[in-house]
Amino acid sequence: MIDVLDHETRQMARPADLKPGMRPHSRHTSAKRHASPTTGISHRSSHHTAVVVLLPLRIFLAAGWLRAGAEKLIDPHWWSGHKLAIFVNQQHNEALPFFRPVMTNVITPAAQTVAIIVVLTQLACGVAIAIGKPLRLALRWGFLMNVVFIMAGRVNPSAFYLIMEIVLLLAIADGTIGVRPTLPSWRTIVTAGMFAGLALAVTPYIRTIEPSKVIDDPAMMLAFLGFVVTVTLLVRRAAYRPQRATYIRGLWATWVAGWMHAKPNKVVRNDNDWRRMLGNVGFASPPHGPAISTVPPLREHPDLQASGQ
Repeated sequence: MIDVLDHETRQMARPADLKPGMRPHSRHTSAKRHASPTTGISHRSSHHTAVVVLLPLRIFLAAGWLRAGAEKLIDPHWWSGHKLAIFVNQQHNEALPFFRPVMTNVITPAAQTVAIIVVLTQLACGVAIAIGKPLRLALRWGFLMNVVFIMAGRVNPSAFYLIMEIVLLLAIADGTIGVRPTLPSWRTIVTAGMFAGLALAVTPYIRTIEPSKVIDDPAMMLAFLGFVVTVTLLVRRAAYRPQRATYIRGLWATWVAGWMHAKPNKVVRNDNDWRRMLGNVGFASPPHGPAISTVPPLREHPDLQASGQ
């Protein structure tokens, strides 16, 4: 999801191509002007590959929401609100303490209305995720519902749905799917801070750290998911705007990028050294298209082989 070093990099102008007053390796140098037809094909191919890789996740998530909605749709006790009231009563002791007053004073008195909203929203999210329109809105609504379910004590399968929704939302942000990608900015830092605050806020409510029981602890799962989202957003921000220091850059390339791409540190370090020798910006994001890239390392790139490098 995040392009770092061993994938696509921007093609920088060579010293002979630089105009007077233009600095070499400027981050604002347009890669599109120097891109070859092969590079454009690579971007389209990598974009298609990334979409296909994410498609099973999207289909599974859509099927999960449609199944949950259909289960309630054919249940007459759900439409009357009776089954939701029973569920709230059963989950009272399992819910997080600060959410219990909401269950008692808000959800239970309006059980029938809430039940209708839940089933219609689940069906709408399933259909929207399946057809991909509007995908971002459906994922956000699904994310909100899963958080509410976890606070009510129903961790399984809400925690796993949350992970899938987070992955797809980040794919939209990077332009892999959807139509409105967003570059990391100060909002990314604010969002990471909010999720970190969520993780810290629910930490006092953790009941157990026993491995066999943590999966059923709503506070533990919310704290862990908040930590996962915080780290992911910070890494995404750092990947687009890395530190300039040589030591930090080398440390990032060797350890963090190796961990992210599941590659041996030696392979990542060699790729970084190769790009540095060619004068490329190792941390630059793709000039267009998705941030996920399956383009082979630069030493195997057709352009380099054709030029005899």
